[in-house]
Amino acid sequence: MREFPPLLLREEVYATAALAGAACYLGLRGAGTGDTPDIAVSAGLVLTLRMAAVFRDLHLPRLQRAAG
Repeated sequence: MREFPPLLLREEVYATAALAGAACYLGLRGAGTGDTPDIAVSAGLVLTLRMAAVFRDLHLPRLQRAAG
């Protein structure tokens, strides 16, 4: 069985960081700021969330199926 690096095992944080970055981008875009700040701030948010998850070992709780 092949093993993946720890960064690839935290898919929940990837999705959450990506959604937060997209929401940030759309919010800034709607506020009428320029393209460069929109992209820079959104990318910075995603990077910050991902690095916090890696260095602080943060992860989202897993959903559990209801029995029965």
